[in-house]
Amino acid sequence: MNIIFQSSSMQRVLTQAQRFARSSATVLIIGESGTGKELVARYLHEQSPRAAKRCVRVNCAAFHEGLAESELFGHEQGAFTGAVRRHEGCIQAAGDGTLFLDEIGELPLSTQAKLLRVLEENEFNRVGSTEVLQMEARVVAATNRELEHEVATGRFREDLFHRLDVLTLKIAPLRERPQDIEALVHHFIAQLNDRGETSVCGVTPEVMKELAAYHWPGNVRQLRNVIHRACIISDSDRITHLELLPAFAAADHHPEAVPEEFSTLPLHEIERRVILSRLERFHGNKNEAAAELGVTARTLRNKMAQYGELKRVG
Repeated sequence: MNIIFQSSSMQRVLTQAQRFARSSATVLIIGESGTGKELVARYLHEQSPRAAKRCVRVNCAAFHEGLAESELFGHEQGAFTGAVRRHEGCIQAAGDGTLFLDEIGELPLSTQAKLLRVLEENEFNRVGSTEVLQMEARVVAATNRELEHEVATGRFREDLFHRLDVLTLKIAPLRERPQDIEALVHHFIAQLNDRGETSVCGVTPEVMKELAAYHWPGNVRQLRNVIHRACIISDSDRITHLELLPAFAAADHHPEAVPEEFSTLPLHEIERRVILSRLERFHGNKNEAAAELGVTARTLRNKMAQYGELKRVG
């Protein structure tokens, strides 16, 4: 990781990550969507004795119940309809490197039970096979959900939660660490230049001030997307304005003050109102609202379901 973070919270996370990297124990990374959990997972891998080995990312949110086991554990030819050949799952593909289970809170309950066995016994079977295979990879998991709440509602296994929660890293949202924005902006611009997508060399002080003042509901992912778009539309070697970008439209961007009505509201209610305002703007289109917020459509749907539960409890 070649980003020099300035916030004390991220410095603590990276210091802990360096310490955790020396162990083979499971690490659970917690943070809102878009905060950079995958970045920290890869840093853990790079700082570990397994750095020269593979780091395999598994997006648990992409699996439906019938697919999750096959993708994780693999399957034998003929194990189910459509299994025309043997498939090596992600656990086997990771070898003795690192297996990164991103969005672990989205994993189906039936697969959670089988993953618990893997973590407890370090062995697994391909779907349709009785052959016992050894798992040698170190497991790093990440989630944007409150797993304690998921356990209480029956959506996540308590035994698996305790097995994952051996070493924990919690990443603060970007709005709580604006000191990191400048380093991230330079990092994203450098990445785009390295890929040959732009020749922008930086942003003006005025733009940097505006970026630092914004509340970034979509966190680091949203900042990256904003910088990407700004570099594309920039007509000079520096980003001099952001008003053409949706997140900084004059009607929407007032970073200098928090609305007075929000001052007494709990965080989940503020988040709910922001999401509803985006949905209203895009006439209920969840994909467009999610893109504006810098989150996935699935995350947006999960948030909306959570608000419904809170309303019923209240």
